[in-house]
Amino acid sequence: MHKRKIQLIAGTTYTVSLPKEWVKKNNLKEKNEILLYEKGDRTLVISPRSIEEKKLNDISLNINEYTSNIDQVLFTLYYLGVENINLFSKKEIAKDVKLKIRKTITHMSGTEINYEDKQKITIKVLLDKSKIDIIQVLFRITLIIESSISNILEQLNINEIRINENEIDRLYHLISKMISLSLIDSNILYSSKIKNVSLIPAYFLINKRLENIGDNINHLSEYLHKTKINFKNKEEILNFVKTELSRCIKHIMSSTPRIFEKIKVDDIKTINNSISKLKDKTVQNYLVDIVRYVIDIEEEIVNISFYEQLINDNIL
Repeated sequence: MHKRKIQLIAGTTYTVSLPKEWVKKNNLKEKNEILLYEKGDRTLVISPRSIEEKKLNDISLNINEYTSNIDQVLFTLYYLGVENINLFSKKEIAKDVKLKIRKTITHMSGTEINYEDKQKITIKVLLDKSKIDIIQVLFRITLIIESSISNILEQLNINEIRINENEIDRLYHLISKMISLSLIDSNILYSSKIKNVSLIPAYFLINKRLENIGDNINHLSEYLHKTKINFKNKEEILNFVKTELSRCIKHIMSSTPRIFEKIKVDDIKTINNSISKLKDKTVQNYLVDIVRYVIDIEEEIVNISFYEQLINDNIL
């Protein structure tokens, strides 16, 4: 760490000297330009080159080296903000690999295959990052989860729940991409009104837990569809999940800084007691996990709301 005093030059300009070691390390000379970025927490970042210059826009990969995990590789490149992904092979790309690629990009918002032949696939990501609001996307995921719960409570339509699950996965990967990019460029957080990069882990965990809830609701629905089970206390348990998720997202979207109140311990005991009485262990396990994920989300919202209150009270 280096300390410097602010100097006032000619009564009009404030200057700060740069550490000599840093200048040499970055091969800078007199009259070279450097770039300044103000982050959301009012920190000023000095860079010898533009963040945009360092961004990886294009990449080419030999698909034969990644056939078993090409889906995860594509998600990683998507999160990193790579806009042009060129996949090639010296021999014909297998049909099952092509199918896995197509299936993967359905979960990558703003992504399409813009060229394909027997030995090459070019994927292009067309996404305006400045228009993505992370909190609005979280709200959308919550609405879809509530829709799936209502589906189970009213009349189970497994096809509708499968569509919902695919949409939740797509939105989950979109938020993961935006959060990953915000670690490089905090300006991405501005459109979402996220106050500080230090809150990124909390939002990432909320995103992951919502995806976990969506997965468990989908698995539960598939099981109910197959077995035709109508379990006891269904309305009480699932309406609890709906109510708490709705309360969570309303607080996140609220502009009034106040500490979020988690569900009371006695209420958690009541709902867990209802779940424990279920005879079917598979249904019981899915519901236990769903309730646990809801509680995880509420804990993260407490952290976020406390931080925002400190900001509002000018403590931070």
